[in-house]
Amino acid sequence: MRSSWKLCRLVTLGLSAALGAGACGAEAPEVLFSEIHYHPALEDDYEDRHEFVEIYNDGSSKVDLSGWKLVGSTVSFEFPDGSSIAPGEYRVIAKNRDRLAQVWALEAATLLGDYTGELDNGKETLWLLDGDGAEIDKLTYDDDAPWPVAADALGAGDDWLDPALLPLDTHRYKGYSIERINFALPTSEAATWAPSLLDGSTPGKANASAASVAPAIVLDRERTAGPAGGMDELVATLSPQGPADAVEVEWFVDDIARAGEPTTRTAMTAMADRGARQFVASIPAVAEGVVVRYRIRADRGAGDEVISPRPTDPYRWHAYAKTPAVAAATRTYHLQIAPASWGQLWNNVQAGRDNGCTVNPIWNNEVPAVLLYGDKVYDVMARYQGSRFNRTNGADLPAWPHPGPSAGPVRALSWHLSFPRYRKFEGRGELILSKNRQGCPGYDAAVGFRLFRDAGVPAPETRYARLHINGGYYHYMLEVERAGEDMMAKVGPVGDLFKSVGGVTDGAYGIGDARVMGPNCGLSARARYALTYDRKTHTKWGQPDPIIELITELAAARAAGVAAERAFFAKHFDLERLLDHMAIINWAVPFDDMFQNHYLYRRRDSKWLLMPWDLDLDFGGWKGANSSIYIGAQNDPDNRNGWWNYIKDSFLRSYRAEYHARLRQMIDGPLSPAVVHTKVDEWTATANVAEALAAPTGLSCGNFTGRAASWKQFATDRAAAVRARLP
Repeated sequence: MRSSWKLCRLVTLGLSAALGAGACGAEAPEVLFSEIHYHPALEDDYEDRHEFVEIYNDGSSKVDLSGWKLVGSTVSFEFPDGSSIAPGEYRVIAKNRDRLAQVWALEAATLLGDYTGELDNGKETLWLLDGDGAEIDKLTYDDDAPWPVAADALGAGDDWLDPALLPLDTHRYKGYSIERINFALPTSEAATWAPSLLDGSTPGKANASAASVAPAIVLDRERTAGPAGGMDELVATLSPQGPADAVEVEWFVDDIARAGEPTTRTAMTAMADRGARQFVASIPAVAEGVVVRYRIRADRGAGDEVISPRPTDPYRWHAYAKTPAVAAATRTYHLQIAPASWGQLWNNVQAGRDNGCTVNPIWNNEVPAVLLYGDKVYDVMARYQGSRFNRTNGADLPAWPHPGPSAGPVRALSWHLSFPRYRKFEGRGELILSKNRQGCPGYDAAVGFRLFRDAGVPAPETRYARLHINGGYYHYMLEVERAGEDMMAKVGPVGDLFKSVGGVTDGAYGIGDARVMGPNCGLSARARYALTYDRKTHTKWGQPDPIIELITELAAARAAGVAAERAFFAKHFDLERLLDHMAIINWAVPFDDMFQNHYLYRRRDSKWLLMPWDLDLDFGGWKGANSSIYIGAQNDPDNRNGWWNYIKDSFLRSYRAEYHARLRQMIDGPLSPAVVHTKVDEWTATANVAEALAAPTGLSCGNFTGRAASWKQFATDRAAAVRARLP
């Protein structure tokens, strides 16, 4: 930023009286960021069309904006010739002028834009540059405290919000923006900004949050754990603006099985040695695994109030815990779940997913739980994970001297944990912990998915983990990345991901083999497509139309012959990635990818991919290495139960020469025994055999050494068999 501009801001802030008012002059324009709406609620398109950036002229002169630029990580806008901003005027730069004008009853002609790109829904830095490229203002905002969390589309989804905020449709395209409180305060400090009124952003107008003094907020919180039987120290750092008297911490020990626990309020003392805006309180230390919930209160001039979390934040309490120390080399998760909630999970799945025309409406219902990992506390929603065939299959634990489920057995099953947007787990919104039973001890998923990833086909990452529940070692799990928006964001702008979850007969669910479906069971064809091809991205607004259109066009191409099939794949698919997928999946001797357990993904460029899922019993697990290389084609003798897939059948017929060439290339390279053996060894090195065997049910299958050897033997035998079968 220009030195004269810095001096002006210092004078405005009163931080350097010696400079004098004359230091400002008229050289530097005082155009500042005023309001940012970076994530409107319930957008219904790939991009957030209703976001905007507002600037304000805090000076006394009209400023010519011609050639100025708004720049962000992906955002870019150059102000057109003739644009300007008068003293005291607000100007709005819109992502989409027409949509923004419609939502906020504005005149589109008064708006600037459209800018390219999108504002990041997490952390973003924006620059306002003049025509010479000099920095006029800079803002770095965040969607995490101490910034207003609710500005990120209310901060969370339905499961995590106060019922008073529901339904979310009430807030569509609106929600909260962040508004500048005072233009004399530094732009990039969190205390300079406040959430707008709910659905009350002020594009083009004075900010509702404007004030002569910014209210004190909690900038940071730090806990120092004390010894057992001693005291924990909790420190809160407050912003320098505004009064803050009678600072307290209100806290309670959380009992996962009850609500309404009594709270205690403990005065926080100003820490003279660290500055008057740091406050400390001592709270009795708790045992390992005990969760403490707390919030900071103060009198900011209007009486006692909670100042952290903010009233608009989607959570009401902060939390900490001393995660139990476990002598383990494997990453260890500690799940806490109330017995009644755990029992409800068993009741939810007893009717199965579906039975003909009957669909179980609570099959995927979740219950609240808490996850502890690395001295961090995560509120989660939990359910059992797995297919309609195997969700309830698992080994019963021989003994469980810990709080267990109120209904059903204590059984080693797979778990699915969902995290709120405001507190994802290592960048993921979901965590899948597989019981690792059918593909035991994990080579099928881990090595198999890696083969796809290394070929450029998106596939989940995996690792071993221990799961402890309510204080006891529950099972040695296989952690599998969930295919969804977080995973797909790693490979580009998130498109349309569908999981084939079809049945083996027609009912409410269809057969997920890419056949055309009609109405059945009182459901429309469209409703049955939505069931059979479960949407995993853009779930709030996405429809089944893309998959319906793809399958409909495939049927027409099949009816027209091989040339039409070739044209269909060339038009709709990334042929290179499709060839890679077909070569790897059929080299693997697939068990059930014909009617379920695969993904179809349409990228933003409209090209489709096939992606793998649930590779259990592939790689020689159900059929030997000498099997067909055309599994999934109609009438192939090695199809399981005669099942086949319309996409595979058409592709293997219309691109046979290319498929043969890719298979030959693969078995001489990425699928060669030498390469596969190395990947098997690398995965074996990540396992801890002793910890796996120490779980209450052990491995419930063979052993690492045996499966590693059989995997290597399959790779060797399959390479020879494929060469023999290729023309």
